[in-house]
Amino acid sequence: MQQADEAPAQAKAKMVDFGVPPSVITGEDRDQIIQKVQDNLNAVRSLKATFVQRGPEGNVDEGTIYIERPGKIRFEYSNDNPILVVSNGDMLSFIDYEINQVSRWPIDKTPLSVLVNDQIDLKEKDIEIPEIIRFAGLIKMSVVQPDHKDQGFITLIFEESTMELKSWEVIDVQGYTTRVALVNPEYNIAVDEKEFTFNDPRPQRNRGPRR
Repeated sequence: MQQADEAPAQAKAKMVDFGVPPSVITGEDRDQIIQKVQDNLNAVRSLKATFVQRGPEGNVDEGTIYIERPGKIRFEYSNDNPILVVSNGDMLSFIDYEINQVSRWPIDKTPLSVLVNDQIDLKEKDIEIPEIIRFAGLIKMSVVQPDHKDQGFITLIFEESTMELKSWEVIDVQGYTTRVALVNPEYNIAVDEKEFTFNDPRPQRNRGPRR
């Protein structure tokens, strides 16, 4: 896989530069794209990258993301952002250190599960791919889990020439979109297990790192 080398500011621009007329991929070409995407995702067992996130209201945040399959992911925000999002392999935790609150969901019931499953299978019966779009040298693929529509769905965006994952969009059940772009990713590296733990901010529960 080719390593991304664009600066965060360029990544921000790229996330919203969708001006080229898109085309829908169908037939045998569609099947080949799905297989290539699946193969490339499965080739990445771990990842570290800078991420640039654009929220539904246009707010932009940056930080570091870690992924280790199966099931582990961490969004560590910079600039004193009090939010931490981390999965220990089973549960995805959303921690707000400003109000000392923790919300948790099974990772396999969230849209992010397609990035962290032990074996990523985009052809299984529990996954739907409504359409695949080609535009501006990119491939845009929505992945829906019909049994978990109440958690929204994810749209993956790849560089067509390399099929490298460049960014994704998570669309929640209300239709609000959060976009995440990856900058300078490092693949298949050792990630310290402590990255998938967190200090519980709730009273009487802060007894060291929690998984």
